[in-house]
Amino acid sequence: MNKLAITVTLALEEESFEDAYLDFLLTVDGGYIHDSQYHWIDPVALASSAGHSGEFYIFTCNCGDPGCVGIDRGVMVTHGADEIVWRLRMPMGWPAEEELPDWAHEVELHFPRDEYVNIVESALQQAKALVRHWRSPGRLWPGPDLSVEELLALQAGTNSGMAAVSAGRFVH
Repeated sequence: MNKLAITVTLALEEESFEDAYLDFLLTVDGGYIHDSQYHWIDPVALASSAGHSGEFYIFTCNCGDPGCVGIDRGVMVTHGADEIVWRLRMPMGWPAEEELPDWAHEVELHFPRDEYVNIVESALQQAKALVRHWRSPGRLWPGPDLSVEELLALQAGTNSGMAAVSAGRFVH
């Protein structure tokens, strides 16, 4: 089994120290599986993946469009009785006008189901605590196409992860 870890930090914008954003940092087996400088974690897709099988764009651009950073396929998530399996292509993002490199390959990651759900829920609780304690007059960005209120309503593994559909987003 693979080891998933997710931490959430509150980072100040470089151009305006009154503004901040939530940064979900996801590692598997102690290392990043994505370019953390360009690929953002979508909290809605992450929360939904804890309760449903399907294709999820867990990694995306900060604008919410994974295509902006060359991601044309989401993470295929399958729920088994005791595990959650991710299937994804590495590299995740690649310029659409370029052919994939020779070293491109499929990766399959296996996570203990209960541990996965608990880790995702813990990350969401950490994000919510940071949002609740935000006391600056500036703006707080909770995630791609996500309002603070929508973040506060997210729960791992429930249909609440689908709440963003009403905001014009669709999670498979």
